[in-house]
Amino acid sequence: MEPGIIPWLFAYRMRIIAALAIIISLSSCTIPDDGYLSVAVAQEPQTLDVMMSTSASGRSIALGNIYERMLELDEDGTIRPVLAESWELSDDGCSLRLEIRDGILFHDGSTLDSQDAADSLNRWLSLYGSAGRMTGGAGFTAEGDAVEIHCSSPIALLPLMMASSPQAAIIIPSESLLETTDSGLLVDAPGTGPYCLERWSYGSSIELEAFDGYHGKRPRIERIRYSFVPDPVTRRLGLESGQYDFIDTIQSDDISGLSEMDGITLHQGRETGSIVIVFNKRQGISQSLDFRRAVSLVIDRDELMAACYGDYGYSLHSDYMDEDPMWSVDSSLDPYGSMDEESGRALLAEGGHVDILAPNLTNLDRIAIALASQLEEAGLDVSITILDWASFIARRSDREAWDIYISATSRVALPLEKAYLFAPSPGGFDDAGCSELLDELAASPDIETAAAIWQEAQIELWKYVPVIVPGHYSTVHASSSDLQGIDFSDGFHFRTAFFK
Repeated sequence: MEPGIIPWLFAYRMRIIAALAIIISLSSCTIPDDGYLSVAVAQEPQTLDVMMSTSASGRSIALGNIYERMLELDEDGTIRPVLAESWELSDDGCSLRLEIRDGILFHDGSTLDSQDAADSLNRWLSLYGSAGRMTGGAGFTAEGDAVEIHCSSPIALLPLMMASSPQAAIIIPSESLLETTDSGLLVDAPGTGPYCLERWSYGSSIELEAFDGYHGKRPRIERIRYSFVPDPVTRRLGLESGQYDFIDTIQSDDISGLSEMDGITLHQGRETGSIVIVFNKRQGISQSLDFRRAVSLVIDRDELMAACYGDYGYSLHSDYMDEDPMWSVDSSLDPYGSMDEESGRALLAEGGHVDILAPNLTNLDRIAIALASQLEEAGLDVSITILDWASFIARRSDREAWDIYISATSRVALPLEKAYLFAPSPGGFDDAGCSELLDELAASPDIETAAAIWQEAQIELWKYVPVIVPGHYSTVHASSSDLQGIDFSDGFHFRTAFFK
């Protein structure tokens, strides 16, 4: 200690020095180059193979940047061609033909042809249960400069699914399909997008660089670094200091403060996804329909959603689909959608033990804890297992390890894209009536017919209770106000972004 300095003053000086050191450190990370974008995301993806993985972080990084689809949705929900020049359904709706754009290059310098497209789309059909269900075992074939598929029933909804599915119908070289890991994931597959993968520093960041041979308009931002920053406070402080230009998943407690800061813009739009309580319908206590209905009756949905989102960013309705004029169903028709403790406890008269599984991602563990408390109050014995995301995914595949799991699903364009409605899903699906309605929906001759069938299917699903949707969330992101042109059509993308 310096002579003459009393202990409390010395400690105060050390705190000031430490604070200055943090500020200098954060400032030193900022790269002033206008062609460089620094993004902080809450979750590191397990893979960039977005044809197999539904990870929201993986899609935001890879889809539309590294990889592209034949068709995609714009921000208004309209299908537009990307790698396809055009697309056409047959008069009977059973066949689809997509013409491929000329001169599209993969990042390895090879040229996209119809065989690449057919092989990629057939991998997608084999991996994505909803698409395979719709096409009934048929596959795509290369026909000159086009790909075609011919099915025995209408596939009018297939273009929309190709443009929007969470397991994305990306196009890669046929040769890359032969190089996979033991679990079937792609290894170093080049895409056609405006950015190519420059570096993946596992546990730290992913860096993308603009692709010189891109077939479309070259992005104005030359390089993007996605840093993996699970702690929301660290993300927020990094944005405030200028270390990051964009951060995802703002916590509700930070919304009011950030909204008042000069130079920072909040991005919050429509409902972007839903919380799901998924039941194990293959074995254990959740096999009981009475049990599932009882849980739906005894839970306090507002309390569950508030445990995760606080006072902002969620809405309470039990539709499986997020708010949408095409797909919304009146939640008052849900016979188990309102709290009725007396009826619920009557169905739970025999009690029992429940194992709840949840990830420690974006406060989903808080929902699990709140749910456990509510079920214990209803007379059940409850155990909770909280795991990191990778371990959660692995444990979820073990049907003996859980009765209920908590997760979040992203907004989708079709009910058929809800993974928990199909047998390959971890929770199983065994209701013949609901399955028949979903089959009818998949074979709809047009979107209007599909929407009418969904109205009936949603009501039957509420009775079957494969899952409970306690509410829907609206994810809030934040950025430097100098960053303009962000694309929020599917997550967030920067292919049209620029600094003003």
